[in-house]
Amino acid sequence: MTRLDIEKLSNSTLKEEVYRATLPSGLGISFCPKPGFQKRYACYSTRFGSIDNEFSGAGGELLRVPDGIAHFLEHTLFETPEGNASDLFALNGASANASTSFTQTTYLFAASDKFWDSLGLLIDFVEEPCFQDDKVEKERGIIEQEIKGYDDNPGWVSYRGLLGNLFSEHPVRIDIAGTVETIAEIDTATLQSCYDRFYHPSNMHLFVVGDLDREELFDFIAGRSRVAEALDGAFERKYPVESATVFKAEGQVEMDVAAAKFILGFKEPDAPLAGEELVRRELLSDLGLDLLFGSSSDLFRELYEKQLIHDELWSGYDALGGVAYAMVGGDTSRPEEFPGRLLDGIERCLGEALSRDNFERKKRQFIGDFVRRFSSLEFIAHGFTTYLFRDFDLFSLIDLINGLDREMLEEHLVSLLDPARHSVFKVLPRPQGQ
Repeated sequence: MTRLDIEKLSNSTLKEEVYRATLPSGLGISFCPKPGFQKRYACYSTRFGSIDNEFSGAGGELLRVPDGIAHFLEHTLFETPEGNASDLFALNGASANASTSFTQTTYLFAASDKFWDSLGLLIDFVEEPCFQDDKVEKERGIIEQEIKGYDDNPGWVSYRGLLGNLFSEHPVRIDIAGTVETIAEIDTATLQSCYDRFYHPSNMHLFVVGDLDREELFDFIAGRSRVAEALDGAFERKYPVESATVFKAEGQVEMDVAAAKFILGFKEPDAPLAGEELVRRELLSDLGLDLLFGSSSDLFRELYEKQLIHDELWSGYDALGGVAYAMVGGDTSRPEEFPGRLLDGIERCLGEALSRDNFERKKRQFIGDFVRRFSSLEFIAHGFTTYLFRDFDLFSLIDLINGLDREMLEEHLVSLLDPARHSVFKVLPRPQGQ
């Protein structure tokens, strides 16, 4: 039995607890008990995503890896000597999956029965990669088809087009899966090199949630997980300096769509890399965008009644690798007129949308939604891990929301939605006969 220093985190409002420890290898492990839940859930994550394509080596030299390698690693890890890991999980009655984002890669499963078998399988296949030339070639073909499939998706094309408009240097402008050309550079040696550096236990976290005994769980993980040597020197992620101005003001493509799709984006070039200020900006942005563009907003009703949009406006904000961006998009039958009308509407409606009553109502709604999401095992595991990688504690989110005020929100939105830093990307219907 490994003796661990266990930290207990709790929140009286949520009535939730999380126990956290670090193994001698550097691996962080966390457990959230959920008595009475039949399902158990685990996610094993590394702080390695698609934007992590440049970093300094042990000697200070700048190293670069092919675009798309984080996503490629995700695919290849599922190939084990015993077969595909998804099939092995299915034999245990568990459902497994994985995902790669801009900033992290996560392997997960959910199970009601044979939980310990599935947890052992998760630890084994993530920690014991099997990079073989024939398997790498097989996955390359699969990923090529995946990339080409995304190229035919109008929603994805408009999103990627906007990021390419906003950013000139930052790797957020590059597709998470890379391109057919960049993944052609990936081989077993580059996969192993990236794995050794970014899948070191000190860069990873394993989160488990469900009705389990904490000591039994931590002992199982400590006994099953690998003993790893220290990294050969520290490494530091390197992100390029990004201009405050947008790269391109507009762009468009023609595709087989019934109605034009548009995305209006705003560039924020100086976001924090991590910490409370980053999370505060995310909260302010999400709250403000919902007030401005949500289905109950005056601006949405005005645009809908004038038939400038179809059923909805969607909006979002993301901050990563020292940059951030806000987006609002939807479908329109008047693509040439709409972006200008939307920009005018933002300026006109900003003050009214952010009235004190609207702000306090939306803040209460955010808190209520946050509390309700703790009935989801998936939200707990992924939420804690994501915020942990951002040097923040998920339990502190309620206090951070409560600390927001209307003046803070207005100041942030006026800066974020600066028309001098906007760009538009449209997907237009292809003319008949072409």
